Amino acid sequence: MINLPSSTFVGKVVPKEKFYSKCAVNTATKNLFVKYVEQIVWQNKLTAQTMAAGNGLLVNEIDVFEVKMKSFDCPRKLFEFIDQNLHHHNIFVLTYDDKAKLFVNFKEKEKDETFLDAFETPWKPADEPVFNLFGSNMDEIYESIVRTVGTLNTNATCDGGNQNISSHVIASEAKQSKTSLKDYILQSKQNAKIQAQIEKLEKKLANEKQFNRQVEIRAEIRNLEKEMGKC
Repeated sequence: MINLPSSTFVGKVVPKEKFYSKCAVNTATKNLFVKYVEQIVWQNKLTAQTMAAGNGLLVNEIDVFEVKMKSFDCPRKLFEFIDQNLHHHNIFVLTYDDKAKLFVNFKEKEKDETFLDAFETPWKPADEPVFNLFGSNMDEIYESIVRTVGTLNTNATCDGGNQNISSHVIASEAKQSKTSLKDYILQSKQNAKIQAQIEKLEKKLANEKQFNRQVEIRAEIRNLEKEMGKC
């Protein structure tokens, strides 16, 4: 699904047990591997050397794992667990039957590694090319992956529900702005919280009978809208 240089190819099968044998994993997480994952293959290793790119300040290596699934179900917790226990940044290519999808946890390695958001594509024909990588250094290449995967998202999530914040909107809008993707995600999360408050107040307003109270609720809504506009 991603057009990568042959210099990045690894093609090494990684036993599922390696992802949890050395970690403090509970039975529920271990069962996710058993129930949903058929095989994991380390397909590509993206570094400044293999990509003929500049070094990154935050990203030094991006590993691409093909995860052969047992069904179209793909619990997000499973890939968060894998990502939390791998040192480098990662892209997961999930495959099942003749379909495939991309999944990436956008993260920045600082003192405390934090997952800011998960991005994924819908299931597509496995042989359908999705995008080419771009960027002059590893930071830019990684961010281009997240932005592109997010833009291709159509709100179909691994857990079968809708995300609180539409990742494809975040990525596509951030792509057209000068705001970093990290900052844009944080801003969008804050806006989503405010929007939820506004919707709650609007429902309250619709059921309110007292005029004075209606005025107060409308004022609260306007203040929240102003706050959201500042984010």
